[in-house]
Amino acid sequence: MKSLHYLLAMALLLLAVTPPAMAAKHKFFLKNGDRVCFYGDSITEQRFYPADVQTYVLTRFPKLHVQFVDAGVGGDKVGGGWAGPINVRLKRDVFPFKPNVVTIMLAMNDASYQPFNEGIFNTFEKGYEHIIRSLKRHLPGVRIVLLGTSPYDDVTQKPGFPGGYNAVLVRYNKFVQQLAAKNHLLYVDFNTPMVNVLKKAEKINPTLAQKILPGRIHPSAAAQMMMAQALLKAWGAPATVTNVSINAASASVVHSVNSRVSSLKSANGSLSWTQLDGSLPMPVIALHEKWPQFPSWDLFLPPQPNPKFTNPATALINKLCGFTHQLDREMLTVKGLSASHYKLLIDGKFIGEFTPQELSAGVNLSHYFTPMLWQAYNVNNIVWEQIQAHFVAWHGVQTMMENWGWGKPNMPVTTENDPAAARAVAGVVKAMNKLGNTIVQREFKANRPMPHHYELVPVAG
Repeated sequence: MKSLHYLLAMALLLLAVTPPAMAAKHKFFLKNGDRVCFYGDSITEQRFYPADVQTYVLTRFPKLHVQFVDAGVGGDKVGGGWAGPINVRLKRDVFPFKPNVVTIMLAMNDASYQPFNEGIFNTFEKGYEHIIRSLKRHLPGVRIVLLGTSPYDDVTQKPGFPGGYNAVLVRYNKFVQQLAAKNHLLYVDFNTPMVNVLKKAEKINPTLAQKILPGRIHPSAAAQMMMAQALLKAWGAPATVTNVSINAASASVVHSVNSRVSSLKSANGSLSWTQLDGSLPMPVIALHEKWPQFPSWDLFLPPQPNPKFTNPATALINKLCGFTHQLDREMLTVKGLSASHYKLLIDGKFIGEFTPQELSAGVNLSHYFTPMLWQAYNVNNIVWEQIQAHFVAWHGVQTMMENWGWGKPNMPVTTENDPAAARAVAGVVKAMNKLGNTIVQREFKANRPMPHHYELVPVAG
């Protein structure tokens, strides 16, 4: 008995002195084999925050096989919209994908762009509860995530009525939060973080601030990065891409997180080594390119990043929301350097010039156009291609044909009353889904990190 008490005491003592680095790591919300469906209105239909989340997961967790689908339809409410009533929407657009994770973002259209109305709100309450019941009934074990809708811009634009429309949306979001708590679901607030950034941006640069929510309703591609950030943080997403620390004086690795360092050598004042990282940095949409607010259906490939161009609105948003600091830290620290300046080369490509003080403090390589970032942008391109393949088949063909002439008797026939049209649509959707599955396999190959050769070379003079 004494030995048992002794072992118990020692175990408690070890637990008490265990450093944070040895404590159990917080697990990421998504698991291998998950299938994630983003459900919502036109803000989800823009496809930006779903693309950000998908790209993050692919680049940060290359070995994690998770599939994603976007089921956002413009104008949708809890009861559905032009693409069909809610039961049709769920049966056609969600259930066939068999997701075990579903995010829901609604309310922007539900509140009807007017002062708070009790009757309209009651309809929203009942409709939202119906969606949750339906998901649970048809998808046993599904993990549902409720998203507080992004804001209506009453910051850079004058409110249309006392209090403003966003205050109404906040009341709706409060209900969604309470509904999540009632059903033991995860709730993520998209509204508050974006309003906070809007207010800060308005003080710094009113012109750029208006580019966060052009038209007051639909966030820009860069603004939706904040939405992805909020969701990823709620899911326990790690900030670290890699964290490598080297002592140049002794040519030794101090520590290496999520990266394997080999062949470390010091010669003639230069330092060289090879890194095989476990992840890729996050390619931030619109930081070095111009994205349309509403991507066209034929935009299978996104605009290509330009190292010589930085989108000022995106840069301001990134600075104010802290996306890079919170979710994209690819740190390189080198101490013990003696020259006044060093140039960093990766695979022979010039990355940047740094002082020993900067390298000693740590450089975040995600800010630079490294071979790893170029690979990540390629992953993002494939992600967008896959998203577009689904969007064209489902939104551009299937939902359009099924609802062509809905409420307009003079319009052409629909698939509902034309079997030949129904067969044609089914064939197109099947072919595009097959293409989408092929693209998914490309994603899981393109996201595998490769070894890279690093050199720190003193700058003469």
